[in-house]
Amino acid sequence: RPRARRAWAVAAAVAAVAAGLVVALAPVGRPAASSWRLEMGSAAERALRVGETVETGAEGEARLSASDVGEVRLEGNSRLRVLRSGGEHQRLALRRGTMRALIWAPPARFVVDTPSATSVDLGCAYALTVQENGAGLLRVSAGWVAVQAGAIESSIPAGASCRTEPRRGPGLPWYDDASEAFRAAVARWDSSGGREGLDGMLAEAQPRDALTLWHLLLRTSPAGRERVSHRMATLTPGVSAAALAAGDRAAIDAAWEALGLGSLEFWRGWKRRW
Repeated sequence: RPRARRAWAVAAAVAAVAAGLVVALAPVGRPAASSWRLEMGSAAERALRVGETVETGAEGEARLSASDVGEVRLEGNSRLRVLRSGGEHQRLALRRGTMRALIWAPPARFVVDTPSATSVDLGCAYALTVQENGAGLLRVSAGWVAVQAGAIESSIPAGASCRTEPRRGPGLPWYDDASEAFRAAVARWDSSGGREGLDGMLAEAQPRDALTLWHLLLRTSPAGRERVSHRMATLTPGVSAAALAAGDRAAIDAAWEALGLGSLEFWRGWKRRW
């Protein structure tokens, strides 16, 4: 009997501990509140929680807003999820459709994942579209957006666009007012994984297209880099073709500065914060 009483006492203690664990863990498992509020159709505005997904139908639209971040408008047939929201980090995931973002939060605090790349806002307005196959298209109307997948990065200023492809990440950025032939050559490069389009870009490039050529320097073969370097030197005064062709990091940095797009230290800074 004493042994039986001890066994019951142990069982009761275990049950109490288990119950205490359930009580302690339950609040942790609940989705945290986010900074975002949702307006959709005729429904009343409401708060969104971390982990919640917003999905619009063919004719539907939605608006997400956060007073200290900005606003995001979803078009029809879109699917967006809140991944993280708190402190200096706001992270969403666009799996399908089109979102239009106007962000006034400090740079690098608003991030959007897609199946093919991650977009980091650097104080801007932009539109992002994701197709059913995971490919994306980003168009920047104000400020800057950085797009990254692994070691591949693209820096997209206002007035420029960039495609993203599953398993390839971001393509080459281009200015929207580039010639049709130049844009077609960029598209061939992106879709072929860099096997086609180089000749067309070099033949059609104008001074503003040096933005595309600068990114091309970092992604082409040594033989291709030599050709790109010489073409970039003819379009951008003060750029050393020989140093670029040799892959000199200081020369590549100087070539960016010559584009008049600001300091590379700004770009390196956002990566540290993100």
